[in-house]
Amino acid sequence: MFFQLKEKPVKSHETYDKIFELVKAVLHFECPDHRANHHILYTANTKLENYREARDFYRPFDDPSSELGLLSREAYQLATKKYNQLYTIIRGYMHLCEENKREHFNHHFRFHVQKIEAMYKLYENKSAQQLLQIEELFFERLKADLTPLLTQFE
Repeated sequence: MFFQLKEKPVKSHETYDKIFELVKAVLHFECPDHRANHHILYTANTKLENYREARDFYRPFDDPSSELGLLSREAYQLATKKYNQLYTIIRGYMHLCEENKREHFNHHFRFHVQKIEAMYKLYENKSAQQLLQIEELFFERLKADLTPLLTQFE
């Protein structure tokens, strides 16, 4: 007597699934204090507003003749960079939430498949990042790599 085992088909992740998971991971890392997925945008926008306030606060203290002025310039530049990155990530998340545009996004990312594959494989290996204590650095670099891919949506 022979039995045929019914195997579940292995679902291969499309580029859309991978980039969406990476964007969600960056948002969850950036805003760990949110309560649920539907609150993630509220929490992210609150953090975005905090970056904008920090940027506006440090801007008038930019003075190249003093050390504190230089520190204020660096703080202003850092706040501007983080604001722009988080804004782009939020906009990308909102665009990627539209499930009916899956084919459009797969087509859009067709030239970046290898880059997205590499980012996704590195993201999947979280245990090594936690072991080496480079998780925060990893997400900063992931954000820097994702931002140019997501700016092309507009």
